[in-house]
Amino acid sequence: MEEKELGVWAEPEGFFSVFRCTNQKYAEAFLKKGEIKFSTPSSWVKYAFEKGEGRGDKLEGTMATFHAHDIERIVQLNQKYGIYPDLIRMNMDQRVYLKRSRDMELPCFCMYLLKQSMFDCPSEEGKHKITATVPGSYFRDFMDNQDPQEVEKLDQFVKPAVIIINDFKEFERRIISALTAIGVKKEEVIISRVTYMDFDKYGEYGWWDFGQKSPMELTIKHTRFENQSEARIIVNTDDESIKKILAKPIEIGSLEDIATVSNTYLHEGMLIEATVDLYSYD
Repeated sequence: MEEKELGVWAEPEGFFSVFRCTNQKYAEAFLKKGEIKFSTPSSWVKYAFEKGEGRGDKLEGTMATFHAHDIERIVQLNQKYGIYPDLIRMNMDQRVYLKRSRDMELPCFCMYLLKQSMFDCPSEEGKHKITATVPGSYFRDFMDNQDPQEVEKLDQFVKPAVIIINDFKEFERRIISALTAIGVKKEEVIISRVTYMDFDKYGEYGWWDFGQKSPMELTIKHTRFENQSEARIIVNTDDESIKKILAKPIEIGSLEDIATVSNTYLHEGMLIEATVDLYSYD
C-alpha cells in the first residue's frame, strides 16, 4: 500500500497545549488557587547529583563547555566569560562547564509544550483527526523512573498528576500580572522555549560555546532531555526581596476556567487526539 504524502505545518513550533507534571497535592492547589511554585536551576543540579538525571540536570545553566586539558579553549572561554565575577567552573568527567552563579538562582517555572510538529500534518484541506504521543519517559523522569507498583504504594498526595493548561495566553497574562504586582518589571519576565543541543556532538575533546546572553543560557539543555519539550518562565531579577517571595508558592487565582488535571501515572506515555480544520495558503 502506497504511503500517503504528508502536508507541512505553517508553524511547526506552534503549540496546541501546555502540560506540567507534578503531584496530586500541588495539582489541586494549582487548579483551585492558581498556586505557582518557582524553582531554581541550582536546585535541579542538586537534585540530579542526589537522585539522578530526569527531574534534575547536572548541566543546567551551561554557557560553555570544554575538555579540562584543552589549553586553547581554557584561555579563550575563560577570557570571554571571565567578565562575570560570579563565574562557576564546574568540573565533571574531565570536562569543565562554565555557569553563572547569579543565573543559577533565578526563579524559573517549567512547562511541556505539545507542538504542532509532533502531529503528522494531513495533505488535504478540511477537518481531520490528528494524533501525537507524549513519550512515557517524560512522565517517568518526573517520578524518578519508579514503576507503577511502587507509585501505587505512595501517599495519595505525592502520587503523580498532570496539569493541562488549555489557554496559555490567558495563563501568561495572569502570571505576568501577579509578578508585576509584587514588584517584578514586565521586561524581567522571560518566557522562552528550551533549545536542545548534543553537548557530546564533537566527542570527548570537543567544545561548545552556546553564545547566549545571560541569562538565556537557561534555555539551552542537552538533547538527553528533548523528550521534555520544555518552555520556561524565568524571572530575571537581582532584587533579593522578590527572590525571597518567589522562594515560596504564590497564588494567581483559580485556574479552573483554563486548566484541567489528570491524577494518573502515564508511565507508558499519553496519546493525544485533536480535530483540526486545515486550509492551505501561499
